[in-house]
Amino acid sequence: MKNKIYYIVERIRVTPQGRIFCIKSNMGTTFEMLVSEEQYLRFEIKEGDEIDDERFLSIREEMLFDNARRTAFNILACGENNKKSLICKLQAKGYSYELCKNIAIYMEHRGYIDEKKQIGLLCETYLRKKFGKLKIINELVVKGYQREDVMAYVSSELKNVDFAESCAYIIENKYYPMPTFGEELKKMMGALMRYGYTIIDIKKAIDIVKEKQDEA
Repeated sequence: MKNKIYYIVERIRVTPQGRIFCIKSNMGTTFEMLVSEEQYLRFEIKEGDEIDDERFLSIREEMLFDNARRTAFNILACGENNKKSLICKLQAKGYSYELCKNIAIYMEHRGYIDEKKQIGLLCETYLRKKFGKLKIINELVVKGYQREDVMAYVSSELKNVDFAESCAYIIENKYYPMPTFGEELKKMMGALMRYGYTIIDIKKAIDIVKEKQDEA
């Protein structure tokens, strides 16, 4: 067939990292593909074999996926990652965004990435730091978690957290005596909003602190 593209496996070199397929197309282009021993056995390719274009692209795609998957396992073995951070680290290794995204989904579906658990652990940390709800949500989104997943977790798992009490704790420990009017009150409320507290939480917190001060 005119313009048919095919490839000849001219040589297979054995290296400590795996086997290198030296492949030349009938268009004159030479390729070198490093494959693992597992891939080598699975592909069943020998020196002198002729490979059509479809088979060549299939092998290349499978090889890249396997290599990216091994790299992902190495990354995950070094520490906790969500899908976004894994994608970024794989891209830094030279893999395409589409492949990296597919690998991240692959890892999540097989339980190697558990974003709900990660969100829960981060929420515990943020609550200990006395972050308000809005700051918790923002921090999680910045780290790469999907906003809808974050909102769902916060709505269901943090619904019983008394953020007004946490806000009151900050006021008692950072603003004593608590300002009740003027610029100092505005500055305090601005700082508490940067902690992620809503106006409603801040007003409730001020009432809590006032009540404690009146009882003292």
